[in-house]
Amino acid sequence: KENQNARAGMSSEEDEEEQFRAFVALHAAALSSSGVPRVLWSSLFHKITHEVFDAGEVFGILQFREEEEETEKKSNPAADVRCKVVVTRESGLQVSDPNSIFLVDHAWTYRVEHARQQLEQIPGLLPRMASLMGVDFHGEVPPPEIVESILERMWKYNQTYQLSHGSAEEKVPVWYIMDEFGSQVQHSDRPSCAMFPFFHIPSQVAYTILWPLQDLQEGDEVTRDFSYGETDPLLRRCRLLPWKPDALEEVSNAVTEPADSYYEAIALENKERLPVEVQPPSLPTDKIFKVFSELSQVTNNLTHPRFLLTDEEGEADILWSYNHIKDFRKLSEERPHVLLNQFPCESLVTVKDCLASVARRVRGGPLPDWLPETFNLQTELPQFIKYFQQRQRRGEDNHWICKPWNLARGLDTHITNNLDYIIRQRESTPKVVCKYIDDPVLFHREEVGLVKFDVRYMLMLRSVQPLRLYAYHVFWLRFANKAFSLDHLDDYQKHFTVMNYTEGVELKQVHFDDFIPMFERQYPQHPWKEVEAQLFAAFRELFQAASSRPPPFGICPYSSSRAIYAADVMLKWNRGLSMQPQILELNFSPDCARACLYHPDFYNHMFQALFLDEPDGLPLTRIV
Repeated sequence: KENQNARAGMSSEEDEEEQFRAFVALHAAALSSSGVPRVLWSSLFHKITHEVFDAGEVFGILQFREEEEETEKKSNPAADVRCKVVVTRESGLQVSDPNSIFLVDHAWTYRVEHARQQLEQIPGLLPRMASLMGVDFHGEVPPPEIVESILERMWKYNQTYQLSHGSAEEKVPVWYIMDEFGSQVQHSDRPSCAMFPFFHIPSQVAYTILWPLQDLQEGDEVTRDFSYGETDPLLRRCRLLPWKPDALEEVSNAVTEPADSYYEAIALENKERLPVEVQPPSLPTDKIFKVFSELSQVTNNLTHPRFLLTDEEGEADILWSYNHIKDFRKLSEERPHVLLNQFPCESLVTVKDCLASVARRVRGGPLPDWLPETFNLQTELPQFIKYFQQRQRRGEDNHWICKPWNLARGLDTHITNNLDYIIRQRESTPKVVCKYIDDPVLFHREEVGLVKFDVRYMLMLRSVQPLRLYAYHVFWLRFANKAFSLDHLDDYQKHFTVMNYTEGVELKQVHFDDFIPMFERQYPQHPWKEVEAQLFAAFRELFQAASSRPPPFGICPYSSSRAIYAADVMLKWNRGLSMQPQILELNFSPDCARACLYHPDFYNHMFQALFLDEPDGLPLTRIV
């Protein structure tokens, strides 16, 4: 109440000063990281607070005919007309002017999975985007090719930002297209202005802000650097390729396993402290293990008499944690015989970029046949572009899938044959790009037709030295809900199989023991046992490679560690004759809700295999 009274006694000027201090407290970090000069902060606050969009008083859009080589002029006298932004104010624009910062509105803000639907349903959006991108469109109802053209061209105009709070779904990158003014600011390696997205927290509104990097006179062009912050000359060429074609003549598409420094940097980023070596204890054969876990799937389903649940972490013999353990050193020193459900450095197989790097050990550079061709967009972008261009020249299929390093459930995952689209993904979350399986083995659903499916196997890693790896006989199946075809790549129910987390869509459930005879009826030349043997061979090669080197270059052989991983796999046709398994990913701490629902002894079997050394009689196969 006293604060309210104090504010009531303030002048409007004092009140605005207090609001400005609050603005700075909320946004100083973002403004500093974007390089916005502090002298402009007050003006930015004023313009956002009072919704001042005054760029039109200073700038204008100018149409011009692009300069061409003399030979091109003769063959193409009607050169393309383009637009650029110039300073139109007589007094120009000065860096020292504290008002030289401008708000740019966003014409369209969206997440990629909603783009097509919004173009088709939001009144006025499609004609506006068509006009902004130079797509010829007239009439009321857009033909499908107009929508496709906008979805292709928008990657020359898209910008992105990501929220740092909220659920995994809310943190998926947001893409936006600036208004007609902002979208016409052209690229320069020596830009005259800077432009950055700015998220105003109190109003939950995103803008782009523009300010000059040098004094500008009337008629000077406003430019920005489309590859801002990139200092490596080759990577700049790669990132600018959507606007500046480049054959990358000197680049090879060959990729080898990264240097040791790559793994050392990952270990540093993960902040894992490796354990000291401990000797396994000698335990009585009838020991009752006390288990501590915050995971309800474990506490609700672990009923084996040799395991006793406890609420006291300090008295537990087994810690089954949902979250990543970081300080293995402390646990190994203070509680060396407490058993864990994680291995140090297991991210080498559970994070997608590391999985591909480790898999290169199998054949000494090239990826094994069981992993789709994969490139890390952060470190292997030039090699990927070269590979893409070569496939394009040879007329080979060029559909790719971009996946975040460390997200699951299809979040922020993109399927495309548009090189611009893939290159621009590098600006959002770190991703790998994998060859999309364009000729998958399909499963016939009577009510739908031939659909994509994948298989989830549960793998149990009992030890690293010696390597002991088991596969659970019970596996889980996931199906697409629409017949497969290489079109409408943004149609989730056609190209994805994870339906557990999507509201309002069908989740097709087929038990593994029903699936096998159905599969063999559809593919009588391919007994499931033979397919499974190939899968198990792939798992064996992967874990042999991942355990072939000491940490941080391989999984740490900590004797108190155990783990389960969910391996997601698909099958593809090899020249239409044989089926080739494809490992898609390995998941740490997988969601086992369906496993518990349909197989109540799931965790009893996991715990027996991992902690009691009693695989005999359990539905397991020892892979290594």
